[in-house]
Amino acid sequence: MVPFILSLIIYCIHTLSSAAEEEKAYLALSFGKTTGDYIQFTPADMSPFQSSFTGCAWIKNQHDASYGPMILHLGPRDQIIMGSNGYWNKVKTHLDLSGRFPEKNVWFHYCLSWSAGGEQKVYINGEEVGSRSASSSNLTMGGDISLGLNAQSSKGSSYIFGGQLFKLNLFSEVLSSSEIRQMSEAGMCSSIEMEHETRKLKWERILTEPRYGNVVEFVPAECTSYIMAKLDKMMSLLKEI
Repeated sequence: MVPFILSLIIYCIHTLSSAAEEEKAYLALSFGKTTGDYIQFTPADMSPFQSSFTGCAWIKNQHDASYGPMILHLGPRDQIIMGSNGYWNKVKTHLDLSGRFPEKNVWFHYCLSWSAGGEQKVYINGEEVGSRSASSSNLTMGGDISLGLNAQSSKGSSYIFGGQLFKLNLFSEVLSSSEIRQMSEAGMCSSIEMEHETRKLKWERILTEPRYGNVVEFVPAECTSYIMAKLDKMMSLLKEI
């Protein structure tokens, strides 16, 4: 009986620790509405995405940028740009989907997939909304990743994101339409994206990168009850010992 109880205690402690670690993945970021509110860092290794990738995130627009608000910008020479209002969907070549994205103050799931010599596609809430043929050349590695603003200071205020960003991940493959649909339908509080071995640039890592200006963490209201239910379950198991 004693070994069983000890095993149960160890299991609960491990599970609680895992839940606490997992909770970090439920932190979203809210960006201010000035050119000084952004994240910028040099990725350790972008080579896994050189010939193909899929970038996905949950996005909420809260700002009327005058041109094309940017979620992610990778230099040099505008290699990758992910936008929040449909205008910027670029991997070497531009795909304009203005008017195809949801309105402000609504969370939506966004994915941009690309393969050299293949296709470039954009998905909103699990549905493909646009595509075009992709350049046959690989991405040029190097440069910084900027979140919330164009990395080029000469292109500032018109490109401010000023919204909320959650679970931005880059996968080193082209995810299938069914995989993207499953990810979207599972909801923003699901951990389904963590199951992909090709998730090479992770949201948990992005949360540790340098922030400038008004960029703050918060737990989306949609996920608060989900997290608490998991923790309550673990506490209940401990109380039964």
